[in-house]
Amino acid sequence: MAQIKKTETKKTKLYRNVIIRFYWLVILVIFLLSFSFEYFVIIKPKIQQTKNNGPLDLASRQVVLNEQKDYLGKLKVLKNEAENINRVELEKINYVLAEKINVSDILKQISIISQQPKFNLEGFSYKYGEGVLIFNFNFVGGTYQDVKKFLEEIEKNIRVMDVTNIAIKNAGDGFSLVIKSYYLE
Repeated sequence: MAQIKKTETKKTKLYRNVIIRFYWLVILVIFLLSFSFEYFVIIKPKIQQTKNNGPLDLASRQVVLNEQKDYLGKLKVLKNEAENINRVELEKINYVLAEKINVSDILKQISIISQQPKFNLEGFSYKYGEGVLIFNFNFVGGTYQDVKKFLEEIEKNIRVMDVTNIAIKNAGDGFSLVIKSYYLE
């Protein structure tokens, strides 16, 4: 069998000699290129984020942490105060500001108040939304002094009610009023 000799060209020999002779330089160039890429693409943007109130700035994060610690301390104080509230006092709050919509309770209170000056409830309507219950009442009978007394009684009532509109009909034959009441739900 005949052996086939590989013949290298001068150009190929030159490349091989340069690579073998200067392999350390090739490795150094590859290392510098990879380090430069890592620095400019990964490290430098992270360093920029640690300056000028960036997302990784330690000073701004420390300020936020201190604010949150203060807020947490205040929440703990409020929690302790809330735990020390007497149940009887919580029941009183429910009389002033209802937890849920309770139309019958408000109608009962208005009915009791309207009996003192002897008004007759002619009709009512109501609507509610976003913690506000709005009533429209029409009453018959009574004098101006009776209406004034009625409004004073509403003002003294334990349930929070705001009279937002009042209209007197036919020289004291009756009147209508709009009352807002509030609830927590």
